[in-house]
Amino acid sequence: MSGVSGLVSNAVTGLQAAQDALQVTGNNISNVNTPGYTREQAVQSTQPASMYGGLYLGNGTDLTTVTRSYNNYLQGQVWSSTSSASGASTLNTQLQSVVNLFGGANSGLSTAVNQFFASGVAQVAANPSDIPARQALVSQAQTLAQTLSNAGQQLQDAATGVNQQIGQSIDTINTLTSQIAALNVKISSSSTAQNQPNTLLDQRDQLVTQLSAQLGVSVLQQGSQLGVYTTTGQVLVSGNQSYALKTAANPYDPSQTEVAYAANGAILSQGLQGGTLGGLLQFRSQVLQPAQDGLGRIADALAQSINNQQAQGLDMYGKLGSPLFQSGPVQVLANSSNAGAATISGSIVNASALTGADYKLAYNGSNWTATNLATGQTTNVAPVSGAGGVSTLSFDGVQLSVSGAVSGNSFEVLPTRLGALDFQTVLSDPRAIAGAAPYVSSAGQTLSGSVVNSNLGNLVLSSGQFAASGSAGAVVVSGVNVPTALQVTLTSGGTSGSTVGFVVTSGSGATSGVVASGSLALGGSGTTLEIPYGAGPLSGSYWSVNLSGTLAASGDAFTLSPGGPGNGGNAQAMAALQSARTLAGGTESLQGAYTQLVGQVASQGGQAQSALSAANAVAQQASSAWQSASGVNLDQEAARLMQYQQAYQAAATAIQIGGSLFQSLITAVQSA
Repeated sequence: MSGVSGLVSNAVTGLQAAQDALQVTGNNISNVNTPGYTREQAVQSTQPASMYGGLYLGNGTDLTTVTRSYNNYLQGQVWSSTSSASGASTLNTQLQSVVNLFGGANSGLSTAVNQFFASGVAQVAANPSDIPARQALVSQAQTLAQTLSNAGQQLQDAATGVNQQIGQSIDTINTLTSQIAALNVKISSSSTAQNQPNTLLDQRDQLVTQLSAQLGVSVLQQGSQLGVYTTTGQVLVSGNQSYALKTAANPYDPSQTEVAYAANGAILSQGLQGGTLGGLLQFRSQVLQPAQDGLGRIADALAQSINNQQAQGLDMYGKLGSPLFQSGPVQVLANSSNAGAATISGSIVNASALTGADYKLAYNGSNWTATNLATGQTTNVAPVSGAGGVSTLSFDGVQLSVSGAVSGNSFEVLPTRLGALDFQTVLSDPRAIAGAAPYVSSAGQTLSGSVVNSNLGNLVLSSGQFAASGSAGAVVVSGVNVPTALQVTLTSGGTSGSTVGFVVTSGSGATSGVVASGSLALGGSGTTLEIPYGAGPLSGSYWSVNLSGTLAASGDAFTLSPGGPGNGGNAQAMAALQSARTLAGGTESLQGAYTQLVGQVASQGGQAQSALSAANAVAQQASSAWQSASGVNLDQEAARLMQYQQAYQAAATAIQIGGSLFQSLITAVQSA
């Protein structure tokens, strides 16, 4: 088209293009605060020219498409950093409750432990026959038990909260993935070779951003559609299909919620990272459960060491002490897919050997293996067969009794998980505190209820100490158990370098009730006598005394009498347990173990805060980079408004001029 009509026609296309561009710019300005909105840009192109009179004359312009200022790399960085920041935030938030629980050396648990030993046990050691002091010890024991149990309950509540939040996160993820799949369909049907539904694309990208805040994802462009996967490769969205997740019970522990596919129940928890869901799973596996196991280990060691010390001494009734504490049981959880009808139970036999780790126990039909889930180390466990088809398995301080297992059976063993949660006192009678040593040694023999010392030599019989097992060369007293009163009588005399004989009797008379006999090399290290503890909790243990000296006379005697109410020897040994190395194979004390647990949690808290700061910084940088490339800049849009306004006005002027020229032409024709 040429002439006046060409001028008008071209101006009309320019007017329309400017008007459309103004609309695009206005839409940008309107959505400056819309989350996920990508700046749009009008793309103009020249219409093909036409030849008139040997000349190519233009035919105006077209607005061919409206594009998004989209950068695939920057958008991927936003998704990745959003996932990392959300996961770090979730981990840090969850961690703070544990950090506050183990708040340092002055926390409630540390104070309760200190008061139990300092205000309880130490006072009984100083005043063993004082009933108020004993009652104070019982009260301090109850306070300590309540504090441990409360701490265990808080950790258990945190575990319950994690389960609930996992379910909420899964619901959100399912909603988002189904919406993404639906948008895939709409976008695919609305897309052409020249134009894309920008608003739908923005909505889909924003949904992926929200999804990445829940879980780390990887995104794959598939034509006009997006495929969404977990960072470990499990598909969440493919084309028009979304793959829903669901909560599922852990195959060993039904109280622990896992993440699984809704369609087939396959558990996906292992390896899931990022976002709220990844942060929750990380908190549970790396912080919460180790804290539960660590606190339970301390509780188990405290109960076993105090109860063992109780069993070594005598209470005010003259009996060996009964347990003061009871910690939670060993948990043995069968795999839900186990065949057969195996029964299995466990107990802690050596708290010093506890690692604080959990184990997977597996049976292949002939051999048992125990895998430490913290280190991954696998150990063969040789069973000891017993009566009734029951086999005993022992490893790392734990003893299991199992029967009916078949090949392929597996179990999860949690030795200390419930140690603190179910910790309690089982002794309330202050007179039952075993404050006295099992024996008091006196030179002389008992006559008419009194010890009469007429010894002529210089031999010494020690009051003794506890021995967990017998020693080589010791004289074992048979037929009687601690705390039976005993008398040691020399049957011959001699001086340094010679050997003399002796007998050990129970009951009255110098030779009646002989329960042991032996010899002593004078001037040497002495002879050890061991009195067994019998069939109680210390079965196989002994009270060990030593007879030594350089000069002995036949008839010299020593009396071993049970410690009375005024004796505090066992209470003193109990007080020493606070700093005694009773954990980690005799290398760590109760106080040291608690300090280490506090330090571990505090370190994790500090690391979580540092990781959160770093992740937020990266997320902010990614967002700023995306905003710079794809966001709306009002200054730029204002400049474009002026540009398109001027173009519109110029096109309108051209149309006006064309109309005027056309009117002039008509007037001229009419005048002719």
